[in-house]
Amino acid sequence: MTSPERASTSDPDLGALFARILPRLAELEGPILQDVGLSMWEYAIVTELATGQALSQADLSKRTRRDPTRLGRHLDDLEGRSLITREAADDKRQRTVTLTRAGRAAYRTAKKRIRRIEDELLAEALTPAQSASLRRGLARLADVCAPDEA
Repeated sequence: MTSPERASTSDPDLGALFARILPRLAELEGPILQDVGLSMWEYAIVTELATGQALSQADLSKRTRRDPTRLGRHLDDLEGRSLITREAADDKRQRTVTLTRAGRAAYRTAKKRIRRIEDELLAEALTPAQSASLRRGLARLADVCAPDEA
């Protein structure tokens, strides 16, 4: 059995593992998103909006870690395709962003297809229970890594 100290220095770093996994996910997900008409960044944006709560552009920028100028361009494109709406918030300097019916449909279609190919990828190396555990663990890690909402 490996000691915890030895395991910590001989196991690959998370960054190195993700650097090997993320390009494969992008390769698998890219064509799906293209078919649905979304870029990777746009999918990240609509995923945040799919929670159902209207978000300010500032909150959306924080959650997606996209600078406000670039986010604004994505929002212009999404709005131009009738996938989102932006309305003036109580604070007139802010705009609230929500998904439209078409935006929700595009998100659901992409998510369903992405989940299917992710499940296939996970099945190459993990049991269903291990896959579920990995997803739960990554979700908890993502919560810890989320930008502050303050």
